[in-house]
Amino acid sequence: MPNKQDNFRDNLRLKLDDNPKIKGLVEFKKSLEKDYFSNVSIRNCSSDNARENLVIEMDCNFKLVEILSHLQKGTWGRMYSAQNSWSKSSPFSRALKNLNKLNSRRIDIEELSIFSKDSSIIIKNIFENSIEEQLRQILQTIAENYVYLTKKLTETPYEIYIPVFEEDRIENDTKLKNIRTGNNKKKDYFKYWGLYFESEKDAVIYDLKNKSIIFGDLFMLNH
Repeated sequence: MPNKQDNFRDNLRLKLDDNPKIKGLVEFKKSLEKDYFSNVSIRNCSSDNARENLVIEMDCNFKLVEILSHLQKGTWGRMYSAQNSWSKSSPFSRALKNLNKLNSRRIDIEELSIFSKDSSIIIKNIFENSIEEQLRQILQTIAENYVYLTKKLTETPYEIYIPVFEEDRIENDTKLKNIRTGNNKKKDYFKYWGLYFESEKDAVIYDLKNKSIIFGDLFMLNH
């Protein structure tokens, strides 16, 4: 599997601060490591004075299918309630809310990466608090689509990039403007994802509506 930094991280245009000065950040990091059984690194990529934008990486010592299995059982991320149904909030959301209470500047997540032993899930922010609000549903959707994402269990993608948009040069500026102004909606997370396979030279598109892999141009979010 290619190095987890080889693809989108090299193209990130925002400057990263490895030592963000944020109250409660150590406790936030420890909380994520405990609930998601991972080593966590946190960097700041704030580009304005209004808020702190964090880039978070979770390094989990499981294969993707193992993470999804533990997820469904409620033993990873504690995503299930006692009634065995999806809880309305996640440990991630609660930890972030607690972090925001300790700081005067608003804190949001610019990008969340979950690295397993055989795959990486890269989730980009597309509107205010989008990752916090939609993480639970995104992980559930990955579980529901696992058979199709893995070419009917024949090959696991070494990177899942969420979301991507259909390439249209005329519309690209509008798409970026929508992202920066928060005009995207949660449904934009669940249209198209980018997949990288060892057997494919370039990224392919996963169409969630039709549960199929298609080939075409992608519009990646490196803003």
